[in-house]
Amino acid sequence: MPKQAVGVELFYGGSWVDVASLNDVYADTPIVIKRGQSDEGSPLRPCSISCSLANDDDRYRTSNPLSPLYGLAGRNTPVRLKVGGVIRGAAEAASWAAQETPDFRVSPPRGKAWVDMDAGGLLARIGQWTEPLRSPYYTYNAAMTGLAGYWPLEDPRGTVAPAFSPVAGARNPFLRGAAFDSQLRPPGSGPLVDVSNGYSQFNFVGGSASAVNGWQYGFTVYLPGLGGTFWTPVNVRLLNGYTISVSFDDSLHNLTILVSDASGATVTTSTVNWDPYVFIYRWINFYLTSTQSGGTVTIGFSWRGVGDDNLTGFSGSYAGSTSNLDIGFMSNMPEGSTLGHVIGTVGVVDDLEFAGRFEAFLGYPGETVADRFARLCTLKNVPYTILGTAAESYPMGPQQVATFADQLKEMMLTEDGLIFDDGDAIALVFMLRNARYNQSVALALVPSDLPARPTENSDDLGVHNIITASQAAGTDYTVQDSTGPLGSQSPPNGFGEARDKVDVNVFSEATDLPQQANWWLRRGTVELPRFPQVTVDLNAKPSLIAAVNAVEVGSVITITGMREYVIRLFVIGWTETIGTHTRTITFTCVPDQQFQAGIWDARRWDLKTSTMNAAAGPGVTAIVLKQTDDEAWSSTSSYNLLISGELVTVTAMGARVGSGPWTQAATVTRAVNGIAKTLPAGAAVHVSAPGRWAL
Repeated sequence: MPKQAVGVELFYGGSWVDVASLNDVYADTPIVIKRGQSDEGSPLRPCSISCSLANDDDRYRTSNPLSPLYGLAGRNTPVRLKVGGVIRGAAEAASWAAQETPDFRVSPPRGKAWVDMDAGGLLARIGQWTEPLRSPYYTYNAAMTGLAGYWPLEDPRGTVAPAFSPVAGARNPFLRGAAFDSQLRPPGSGPLVDVSNGYSQFNFVGGSASAVNGWQYGFTVYLPGLGGTFWTPVNVRLLNGYTISVSFDDSLHNLTILVSDASGATVTTSTVNWDPYVFIYRWINFYLTSTQSGGTVTIGFSWRGVGDDNLTGFSGSYAGSTSNLDIGFMSNMPEGSTLGHVIGTVGVVDDLEFAGRFEAFLGYPGETVADRFARLCTLKNVPYTILGTAAESYPMGPQQVATFADQLKEMMLTEDGLIFDDGDAIALVFMLRNARYNQSVALALVPSDLPARPTENSDDLGVHNIITASQAAGTDYTVQDSTGPLGSQSPPNGFGEARDKVDVNVFSEATDLPQQANWWLRRGTVELPRFPQVTVDLNAKPSLIAAVNAVEVGSVITITGMREYVIRLFVIGWTETIGTHTRTITFTCVPDQQFQAGIWDARRWDLKTSTMNAAAGPGVTAIVLKQTDDEAWSSTSSYNLLISGELVTVTAMGARVGSGPWTQAATVTRAVNGIAKTLPAGAAVHVSAPGRWAL
């Protein structure tokens, strides 16, 4: 048997070092690499590489100060595995376990010392990030460059003032009548603070009293009412002593901006009637802005709530100059109010009224799975690749507050895509659903290519005929297959009830939840046996090495000549084992039929009720088909039908006759797949590779 050309490379000291070329990789311990999923129920399995390194000279004990790796290699050191010069996996060293036999001695040499090195892909590190991602609104606000103060008020339950602020020096000395971790929150935020019967104070920092470029102030609130006839939620004091307040007159439905100087004298006032706007029982962003042009200062007050298409607001002006923010007050919030995201900025770089900021407040509803994946990976500095057409990925609902790993799982289920470690770099790959459709075959196998035929399982794993699609923080939608061969009817008329729930996050619950439920129902009722694992011995079949190297997670492999049909399998992962003179790879597979999507004028659509009208013995080429529903076979030719396990090719198809049930006469070529038998009356007739509706 040929010896494997294996490279085990560590990146340290600014370059890749092949420890296999140093004869430091033990040959008596196989090198094992795993990529993708180990089965259908284990998503987000990290790539892993394991091997044993000779350590007689203590080189690979990374805590050894005399080792050339000392201070340069250790936890999360990049590792690459190559076979024949082709990279088969990339990971990060997670464990260096230095071991030795009891009789080990350096001099005179005896016994054995070694290090078991285990490396994991980026997903292994991500799995340890247990802290939930901050909310989209917090992330957007905290990244602003002109912050004079920001208080998200997403603090945990039990917090007392001062509330957390990411702005150094900004303080919140008073927050009366407050209870954090409210059950209420806007779509793009974490839980906020319930406030009532008290007042709040927020002290800003930064800037001088002169501020010719102006400032902005804002907050988010849920109001059960307006506090009676008159309520003043906005009081801002500036560094020059001016005070700006906004008051609500509930009886007249008026809003008033009042500007007072340092002595309390009125500088200007402006009033507007807010009818027919509704402020209560909804989340609203309020904005107070100050801009200066020449010797005129304009004070603007505006608002925009969930469901609003645009801003609403009004303004007033006075002669003079503006000044930077000093203190903001919230006074006497109505009973049952919920408050959050109090913010102040100076200058003109940031715009609190920007539409993109409002999208963050909403949690980016309608954002595609691909865009959310890219945005969150960028936020976490995670390198990534997206396979497929990003614009055609599924639109999502508001981003939830969850860990990065849980966000990935939610995206993967909503899209029905695959997320896995890159094979060539420390990075993630997201294979979108549309990239899974109608793939070309990456590896075509026949039984003689395999050391043994793969196990065929006709079992209940993955069979689900009652599916509930559950929306994150929303409703559910359930669908059922009660008539199909894997339907919910009791055997022998069906499979029996098999329930499953899929947690998704879709943009439109009314439109998208039914689509999701029906898609997963079709996924769970594919009437095919499973071939969970396919093993190839590459030492016995070196001619397959190039094709196997080209197989990726998400590729399609086929086996021809093992069954009456071509077995199409979708690769979701693999385990590769490499010894001195051995190399095997075991692919983890699922049926690919559900991803053979119909293409108009390129694929035949199947019929639901077509059967053999009468029996046809072996070799009989004239057959008659029957349909009990109002449907008909195409009158063209050169497509394959599967009847009772025998593949036949239609060479001529007659017109449908009758008024229900209907019949169609066909001329066919028999035994195309080598099976010749009597086709019994009543046998189901199906297209051998039917088109399937796809999302």
